[in-house]
Amino acid sequence: MNLQELNKLFGSEFVTFREGPGKFITAVIRNREAEAEICLHGAHLMKFVPNGEVPVVWMSRSSWFEQNKPIRGGVPVCWPYFGAAADPALPAHGFARLSEWRVAEVAQEGNATRIAFELAPRDVTAMAVPFAFELRMEFLIGRVLQMTLTMKNCSESEQVITDALHTYFNVKSAEAIAIRGLDTVEYENRVVGAEAFGCVQDGDIRIDCEVDRIYLDTTGAVEILDPGFGRTIVVEKFGSASTVVWNPWIRKSHAMPDFGDEEYHTMVCIEAVNASKDRRTLRPGGSHVLSQKITVKR
Repeated sequence: MNLQELNKLFGSEFVTFREGPGKFITAVIRNREAEAEICLHGAHLMKFVPNGEVPVVWMSRSSWFEQNKPIRGGVPVCWPYFGAAADPALPAHGFARLSEWRVAEVAQEGNATRIAFELAPRDVTAMAVPFAFELRMEFLIGRVLQMTLTMKNCSESEQVITDALHTYFNVKSAEAIAIRGLDTVEYENRVVGAEAFGCVQDGDIRIDCEVDRIYLDTTGAVEILDPGFGRTIVVEKFGSASTVVWNPWIRKSHAMPDFGDEEYHTMVCIEAVNASKDRRTLRPGGSHVLSQKITVKR
């Protein structure tokens, strides 16, 4: 659909569709509790601001906005695999974040706005589709942000999936925050050159170097205590038993062309994932739901 068709079919007092960066169509949500922007490229949340708050999610000023390339920041949808593909010629984190999604539903629920997007094999251009599937990405935008990814295996064979809601959070200073809720949890350390296995978290997580970890067997909430902005961001999740914490720090920031050299100071990723031993097997016709709930507390 073009902009005129989208606004006629789905537009409302609270939702409009406009041309955003890279000429990608973007849904703009403004209701009585929050503002948000979601790009149809990747069904990618680029903005979430509860009324009276500074932005909750972080976007890179160096992000690409190009076909078949990811958007840096916000909430990329990683699917049907998380991380690098087995074939190095394939894009990292799968094709969902590189594809143009279709608007499926817009509805008002009290003061919050629900908007849903769908993706099918015919929408994918970044790579050959490995199996038949249906994806639905749903956002409930209010004082609290809820994001839900529903995946269905439409093929005739079992499919092993890893995935993520790869959420980038906006912080005043990464070096000053504390990340709470993962004390005593075992994790895989994915930093190049580090001992990968057998690591256990001791106390709060502090960002003073590159951090790239998959925390295992954990389903609880994680809190980002941010004294610079005077707030705590509570990150809850469902359908996930693994959590990724990531900050690229200096070396990796300088190596990424779509990430500013000094931007690591103002972001941290807390990701609801199905990764490592938490990968999910979808039987023919089977489905799985991964969701994340974000609350800001003062």
